[in-house]
Amino acid sequence: MQTNSFFIPDWPCPAKVKAISTYRTGGVSVKPFDSLNLGLHVGDDIDVVNENRRQLEFLSKHPPMTHWLNQTHSTNVNEFRKDSFDIDADGIYSFEINQPCIVMTADCLPVLLCSKHGDFVAALHAGWRGLADGILLNGVASYHSPQDLLAWIGPAISQKYFEVGAEVREYFTDKDSDYGQFFKRHKDQKYLANLAGVAEFQLAQQGVSVYQSGLCTFANKEQFFSYRRDGQTGRMATMVWLEE
Repeated sequence: MQTNSFFIPDWPCPAKVKAISTYRTGGVSVKPFDSLNLGLHVGDDIDVVNENRRQLEFLSKHPPMTHWLNQTHSTNVNEFRKDSFDIDADGIYSFEINQPCIVMTADCLPVLLCSKHGDFVAALHAGWRGLADGILLNGVASYHSPQDLLAWIGPAISQKYFEVGAEVREYFTDKDSDYGQFFKRHKDQKYLANLAGVAEFQLAQQGVSVYQSGLCTFANKEQFFSYRRDGQTGRMATMVWLEE
């Protein structure tokens, strides 16, 4: 299924696992947040963002949201609790039905996890620092059998457009020299970083089966928000939940 608001990830998840990833289109926000901005923290009108969220719920038929994460580029991964609000975390997981796990992005990696048995889902937000510090590994550790997990890596900035300084490369390689393969020397002591490649490498090392969307937020201005490209901009959402 595909609309102008969202699409369904292409991964071999169990039938009871449902997931969507949004585009920037199909909402009511005006420039520079046009048009399906789902982030309340970027300077958009609160009432407009809430209307976008209501429209997404109606169109996708996802379970009602009780809260959205306050993402801080941390490595915190929390279990979904209906009575918990204002959670400072960059990952959320659930073993219960109808509890949507969601993260927002505009260049960082949105990563979904589910078990092959259909009894666990998680959504993780990984910028370069969170990725290096282990946000994905913490998400995987939330399930008892990593080899029974599937991962989907959603739209994010691709290596072609993600220029970083030598200090970012060193931050990774100081932890594991194998990370060097994901940095291509560019110009003026800069590098092009392959965050999706690092993510797949980390997940595969844990025995997780990985599926890449291959979609670049920076390159596809009509479809996706990109903070690196535009500065002030909106946020997309990537969501997963369990049904009966």
